[in-house]
Amino acid sequence: MNNKSEELVSYSNGKNESFIEYIELIKKSQLHWEIILNRPEKYNAITSSMYDRLTEILNQGAKDEELVLLSITGKGKYYSSGTDLTDPAKSFASTTTTDIETIAERGKNRLKSFIESLINFPKILISFVNGPAIGISVSTLALFDGVYASSSSTFSLPFIRTAQTTEGCSSFTFPNIMGSLHAKEILLFDQKLTAEQAQQRGLVTRVIQDDLLEKEKDEICQFILSLPKQSLLTTKQLIQRWNIDTLKIVNQQELNILKQQWLSQEFPQAILTFINRRKKSNL
Repeated sequence: MNNKSEELVSYSNGKNESFIEYIELIKKSQLHWEIILNRPEKYNAITSSMYDRLTEILNQGAKDEELVLLSITGKGKYYSSGTDLTDPAKSFASTTTTDIETIAERGKNRLKSFIESLINFPKILISFVNGPAIGISVSTLALFDGVYASSSSTFSLPFIRTAQTTEGCSSFTFPNIMGSLHAKEILLFDQKLTAEQAQQRGLVTRVIQDDLLEKEKDEICQFILSLPKQSLLTTKQLIQRWNIDTLKIVNQQELNILKQQWLSQEFPQAILTFINRRKKSNL
């Protein structure tokens, strides 16, 4: 316990890393849970086990009768560098074709469960982007109810450079909120957006100065929690219901195509090139 009103639940990834808390769930109150991506030494890259835990928390929160607000942020300089590509790269380089098919199917199903838990989430879901965001940590932002970004945060989707395709329903949500040409610039051409550009394009609710993010985060959460609960959540459900079936279809189709791309000849080489480039740039 941090204090009487906060319960800390940690999740450790792997037997050899049992002392590293990669996902922190802080139950600030019955009404508000906070998820902290806590893998700063790897820029909060998301492993398979972390995806499983995030999905579990979202599904638990969806069923919790008292919960109103779930907020997500990152620890350290980065919000998240997206999916940890190191393990898939090793697996694809050292397994047979049959094994690769199994790995790809497992990965597809894991992402499907995670993204659907965001699509289905009936409570208020807020992201506080504390630094650079890459990959799935960007593509899923349009599924949130609010995105508050630090002034130093950036947003990029290196799908094509890694020989992958869109996920997180971004092939549907990004053109809807940005317009087709702006969406293609980030989805196809890996154009990195500043926080201000992301706000202008409708991906970010508000940009907050770095040194004020923690203070503003508390004030935003307090304001949300001060609103009438039933009216708030019922109105979210009304907004949500018109697109929820479409988003599930988009998610399934995106992941079917993504799996095919994982099995392509260009994917393993593109991943290795991308990882080596990141190592050279100290990311």
